[in-house]
Amino acid sequence: MTGDISGVLTIGASTTIAEYMLPALLGDFKSKYSEVDIHLKVSNSDGIVSMVESNIIDLGVVESPVNNKNLMVEKCKMDQLVAIATPDHVIANHDSVRLNELLSFPFICREEGSGTRDVINSYVKDLDFDGYGLNISMELGSPESVKGAVEAGMGISIISKATIQKELRLGTLVAVPLDPILERPFSFVHQKQKFRQRVMDELLEFARVYCEENQPN
Repeated sequence: MTGDISGVLTIGASTTIAEYMLPALLGDFKSKYSEVDIHLKVSNSDGIVSMVESNIIDLGVVESPVNNKNLMVEKCKMDQLVAIATPDHVIANHDSVRLNELLSFPFICREEGSGTRDVINSYVKDLDFDGYGLNISMELGSPESVKGAVEAGMGISIISKATIQKELRLGTLVAVPLDPILERPFSFVHQKQKFRQRVMDELLEFARVYCEENQPN
């Protein structure tokens, strides 16, 4: 009755979002609402949607389209994906790169079920008119492992620009925009009919403001 916000929320996030977006958002939320306990589960996008469907988590944040029409999906912010390579790679000095220029190089990609993998697959399907596909040499389970493999000279990749800011500052990786540009939404997903605690509404509103303030330039 005092108006204080308290309670327990279980949130699920895909790997990229859990590592690079949620720490700042949830840290700010906890600073404002110290009586709220937040439990975070991390999986790929398919896993997070499955947890929402099964009521294992209250709210999911994912990086690929959600096909279940019985779930409420709300776009948070747009995320740009870029090609990455070592500074001495042949594509490193390009202003942009087209898909056909990437097909001959060993490609490091995320595992099946990853939102990043799904978005890249759709991009390739739309643009690879000859049907050769990417030259996938390795599948890895996190953005960090993908970046490490590229830094080691094992191939190139396509990855969220938000995940490589440290490497760009250090000069260990180079980001090359794709032509045409590749973007995908980060989205909130939750049950339509599920009773929502007030703390859930507060978190959603807080997250909407955060996303609006942190749209890419």
